[in-house]
Amino acid sequence: MDPEVLSSNDFAAGGFSPHGEFRCHMDRGVLMWTSHGPFNVEALQAYGRQRQAAVDRWKLESKQMASVMEWVDSALMSPDAFLLYRRGFDAFMRSRHDYVAVAWVGGPDVEGLDLMCLQFAPLFEEHALPFRVFDRASAALAWVRPLLFATPATAALQPAPDARPRSGCGHG
Repeated sequence: MDPEVLSSNDFAAGGFSPHGEFRCHMDRGVLMWTSHGPFNVEALQAYGRQRQAAVDRWKLESKQMASVMEWVDSALMSPDAFLLYRRGFDAFMRSRHDYVAVAWVGGPDVEGLDLMCLQFAPLFEEHALPFRVFDRASAALAWVRPLLFATPATAALQPAPDARPRSGCGHG
């Protein structure tokens, strides 16, 4: 295992085995995620522990933070897992005042990505968190990196290179 990559499988605890995997690493200040779905509750429980381990490992607690989540194959999850993901993200956002942007990456072949966008765009908006969906990780990184150092006034002016318009996904 790469010591610079955290896998949600390493944070599984008892019960049923996780279905789906989240992997993360840092890329010059951006927390990069790769998610292979579909997901069950156990995968989302492990993801919550993994996210906290990432914050601790890379000392993100007191830093501005942006993330890029690349969805592979499927973003679908059981209803209980979806609720856990939403609640976990909401709690994480309420505990952070310096999360500056989220970008998702996935093509039209990623099962359930449109549904996830429709469900999460209002949550991101509730927390005033800039959010865009891209077809390529390079375009997502080009969008989030400047937001790490932007002031609130300039953040809204950042272009979204190669953003793929999707209904309800909060991008231009």
